[in-house]
Amino acid sequence: MDQFGREIRVTNKDNFSSIKYEKNLSKLRKHIYNFVLDGNEKDFFDIDSFNRKYIKDINNMNNMINTIVQELNELGWKTYIGFGGTGLYIYSSDELPSGVY
Repeated sequence: MDQFGREIRVTNKDNFSSIKYEKNLSKLRKHIYNFVLDGNEKDFFDIDSFNRKYIKDINNMNNMINTIVQELNELGWKTYIGFGGTGLYIYSSDELPSGVY
């Protein structure tokens, strides 16, 4: 980073939580994008790990996952949230991945 972004101006202070949410959502998209590119259809994306590392707020994380799931489904992917809401399977076949229970 060469310099601070203009969005952190004092006059924008009331919007910081929204800005942070959008930046974290973008970071989640990037991680899931790479996860999909790696061809991990038989594995799951660890929502819990991502939340503990970056978000630290289960309600925001759940809202982000709902957005991500909708976007992936619109792109033709099937999704399944398992392990009590802590793992996201992203797959293309009509069959659930073998690790789903």
